[in-house]
Amino acid sequence: MATKKSTAFKIDTTPSKKVIVESLTRDISIDACVFDLIDNAVDAARNSIFSKRRDSGNVAELPISYKGYEIKIQFSAETFSIQDNCGGISITDLKTSVLRFGERSAHQLGIGVFGVGLNRALFKIGHISEIFTDTGTERAELSLDTEKYLKAAGWALPAVEAPSTGKASTTIKISGLSTETARRFADKNEIENLGNEIGRIYSRFIEKGLKILVNRRAVESHAIEIRENGPYASDRKLYKTEDGISIFLHAGQHSKHRFVAEPDYDKEINSQITNEFGWTIFCNDRAVVSHDRSAKTGWFAKFHSEFYGFVGEVNFVGDPAKLPWTTTKEDVDLNNRAYQTALDDMRRFAENWRSNATDAKKKKKQHIPLNPPPSPPKGKPVKKELPASNPKPTIKKKVVEKIDHHQVATILPADIDEKHCNDKHLALVHEAKQLVLGNFVYSGLVLMRILFETTVVTYLIRHNAFDAFSEAIKIEREKEKKHSAPSANSSILPSLDEALTYLSKNPDVFGAGKDQYLKHSLTRMQHHKKMLNSAAHNAYQPINRSEALQIRDEILPILRHLIEH
Repeated sequence: MATKKSTAFKIDTTPSKKVIVESLTRDISIDACVFDLIDNAVDAARNSIFSKRRDSGNVAELPISYKGYEIKIQFSAETFSIQDNCGGISITDLKTSVLRFGERSAHQLGIGVFGVGLNRALFKIGHISEIFTDTGTERAELSLDTEKYLKAAGWALPAVEAPSTGKASTTIKISGLSTETARRFADKNEIENLGNEIGRIYSRFIEKGLKILVNRRAVESHAIEIRENGPYASDRKLYKTEDGISIFLHAGQHSKHRFVAEPDYDKEINSQITNEFGWTIFCNDRAVVSHDRSAKTGWFAKFHSEFYGFVGEVNFVGDPAKLPWTTTKEDVDLNNRAYQTALDDMRRFAENWRSNATDAKKKKKQHIPLNPPPSPPKGKPVKKELPASNPKPTIKKKVVEKIDHHQVATILPADIDEKHCNDKHLALVHEAKQLVLGNFVYSGLVLMRILFETTVVTYLIRHNAFDAFSEAIKIEREKEKKHSAPSANSSILPSLDEALTYLSKNPDVFGAGKDQYLKHSLTRMQHHKKMLNSAAHNAYQPINRSEALQIRDEILPILRHLIEH
């Protein structure tokens, strides 16, 4: 009997459109689909803003204004529509990527990363969809009948190119709503709640000038303000992860909350804002989680009265694919590296709040009034700190360069990375970022000296070199005792002289390849030591503004390295 020859054949792995559509829409809510469509409009607005920036090459930071951009949303029992003037969709993008299942978003600093938002919104909200889009130079129109599309053999959708109106816009109309969707869209209370949710999620965009209208009514921002004039300072921190995600943290007291020991304490107002306490997490300015008080935002213990009044914000900025959000953008990805990095600081800030709250309780028991700092004199503007969501200039990659003092007025530039700064050191860095050296020469030089001494200690501790440093100081101090009277100061913390001497004798502590680069800055710091000392201790020596700025410029490279690395 002859043996049958083996023959090759192919196995069909073509996906079923119906299965893909069902899997896309099964676990997504109608609300989340509406948010997906808003995300797309916001991304288009950001792209439009970035296209105007490209000449200057400055597209690395979030826009500071969305003024002039508008999104109009209409809900009814028959139809849903969303219209925007945010830039339109090019015919090329419409042909190749916009409606392609799973196509990754190419939006820089976008919020529509996963490439399924538009598709699942069209399939979930209704059965018949129409898209009209115009870039100002080209216009396209298409219709999608879900039932016919699922039965058709191919995957392509027919579209029509039409004459442009000359104005950028996109309109999406969806009809054939399900019974439940139609009921919700006709319910005024449901739409009011949805409008409030839009105001929460897109609060930062609204505050930057974006207009969102729901059934012709402007949506108000539901951002929670952190009190800046309270009895305890708020905590801030900004830094960049190794994979390029910038993290901005800001935490403190709710602007309307008052401690019991404060003169204007109001129990009723405090009770009204209880649901607004906790952490809010943003990704590229879009809120993902709001007012959270669970373990996922770092609360080891149950959120209780000690933490009443606490509000915190974290904004993750960068490549959307690396941000800590889920595909529905309704929760955080706890395994995300950037999120894990931020959690340590979130817990630390919460503990700072606990300490403040404990102090406030003690003052109440001791009948000591808890007063905020006095207001500045009238007629003089209050210098506001840069918002944590959008410091300028943007954090850049760690390239040390001499800063032109004509461009940077403060002791430290705003782009200093604060990842390794905590507690007092972090507070000193913040003060150095805010103090205008030309206006406060002597206090600025004193702050510069304190900052340098503190930074050396934290740097050596971080690099496991502090023990060797301490031993070297002890040896030198023992030598000095033999030639002079015993000193009353037995502190192991270094003086400025000791820090500079140790660094100059041990350049390897700067890291491979850095010792020669930083040698000049360290030499200039040694040269300026006398001037820094005299700012605090010499009652007669004057120091002018240009001298102070020169000192700042020449020691900035080594100071930046010690803070950031």
